[in-house]
Amino acid sequence: LKLPSRRISSGINAEYGGSQLNVSHSKHREVVIYGPPGLLDDGSEAVQVFIQSRFLRYATPKKASKNRLVEATKVLHFFAMPLEVDEDFVLKLLEDKGCPTPTSISMHKSEVCSAGLLEFDTVEEATDTVAIANHLQGSIKGNRYILKLAFTGKKSMPTGDRAAANTNGDGEKSKSK
Repeated sequence: LKLPSRRISSGINAEYGGSQLNVSHSKHREVVIYGPPGLLDDGSEAVQVFIQSRFLRYATPKKASKNRLVEATKVLHFFAMPLEVDEDFVLKLLEDKGCPTPTSISMHKSEVCSAGLLEFDTVEEATDTVAIANHLQGSIKGNRYILKLAFTGKKSMPTGDRAAANTNGDGEKSKSK
């Protein structure tokens, strides 16, 4: 399971909140919890343990080999959203959480879920959005979701996939640049 070490040694080219992100190896071989973790101000648990989660990406060498190293770019992929989700829902969700507004959004629906691409003006805006909104949980029309965001590695969205996320002069959402 060498992928985490490889990721750390290759460095991270991203900023968050105006500061360069620094990642380094832990001094511990495993997660160490000192004393009872307690509760956060909102009443939720301060620590959650995901070691048994089926979504743990480094649980086996086979799972770890599927992870790809992707540098931070201004294009994000979002996925695993319910079919009821549309562009307006995603934009409102990001706005409500205080994320930067994407310049373009592209939705794709399969038989089971909605996914798409978000393009921002800068890599920093995309990084801020990942830091704020990745793994947001909620529900729409009774269907629960966890918003999952990932960098695509693409420098920009393909022209045919673009739909502007801003509004035109009439306050109507514009669908093309």
